[in-house]
Amino acid sequence: MTAVDVLSPVSSDTLVDRVMAVAHLPPTAHVAVIGHHTLSIVLALMHRGCACVRSLRPGSASPDRESADLAWIVDVANEDELHDALQAARNRTGASGRVVVEGSDCTCANGLSAIRTHALAAGLDVVSFDHLSRRLVLAPALSTRLAA
Repeated sequence: MTAVDVLSPVSSDTLVDRVMAVAHLPPTAHVAVIGHHTLSIVLALMHRGCACVRSLRPGSASPDRESADLAWIVDVANEDELHDALQAARNRTGASGRVVVEGSDCTCANGLSAIRTHALAAGLDVVSFDHLSRRLVLAPALSTRLAA
């Protein structure tokens, strides 16, 4: 069971507020939540007034490819799922969106450094880091932004 599973509605709302603030997004942002245990986050985002919320499972096909202002990776089981989730996040957020990765539940070898390595491979780089929650905020890597 992950930290996301045991969140009460109040703490889910607080978590959503913190993530939206760190990503500098308005309440009406389009959000894709990627992970296995996403229901509490999706409901909190809807309660907050997000215009469009999608829940995606790592490694599963998602043919709609709807763009998002934020892709939030909340729960992945291993590095392969992290890689798939980051690729899906990058494809959905385009040149200006943000990707947030909850690192506290990451089961990857080398923890947060593994997340950065996979993020760079997906064309993303770290733009912010929350030390207390072990949360990374990613954006398109500078070389990707300059090419756009």
